[in-house]
Amino acid sequence: MKTIKELRTVLKFNPQEINSSIKFFAENCDIDFDVYLPTKGMNLQRDYVWTVEQKRELIWSVLMNRHIPRMAMLNITNDAKDTRRTYQVIDGKQRLSAMIDFYKGKFDLIIDEKSYFFDKLPEDYQRVISGYMFPYYIVNEDFGNTFSDDDKISWFRYINFAGTLQDAQHMNNLKYKIIIT
Repeated sequence: MKTIKELRTVLKFNPQEINSSIKFFAENCDIDFDVYLPTKGMNLQRDYVWTVEQKRELIWSVLMNRHIPRMAMLNITNDAKDTRRTYQVIDGKQRLSAMIDFYKGKFDLIIDEKSYFFDKLPEDYQRVISGYMFPYYIVNEDFGNTFSDDDKISWFRYINFAGTLQDAQHMNNLKYKIIIT
């Protein structure tokens, strides 16, 4: 039987808990939602699958102060002169993309049978949405010490042990796919 220490030593890195506003993500970050894994020849996460109704429910969750699960992201090291952050989304693609898309006016919210895009909402609604502090885990990639595809897959699988199941074929591909060159 493994010791508790062995059971808890699953990841080679230590994710930190942090919160950032939707406005911060939408205006200050380059977000890699696809996280392409070159050694596997595929993306880490599934395609965009949420309907507009599901996206609207997330906006309502923010407005109503419902619990929204944490995301997981990797802060990628860029050129030393580049001050803009690049985040690879390990978990939370549907949630974060929906929030940013709403903030940028790509879909509307229906309130009392009337359509409102973000910039047409009452100011208090806009403040709550743009200032919503999205919770997430972050790992900062050290310069010269990049995360491998296997590290990203391990973290993804560690997070996605339960909940809404990913497509079984996608999960198998992450586990077994090998690129033959």
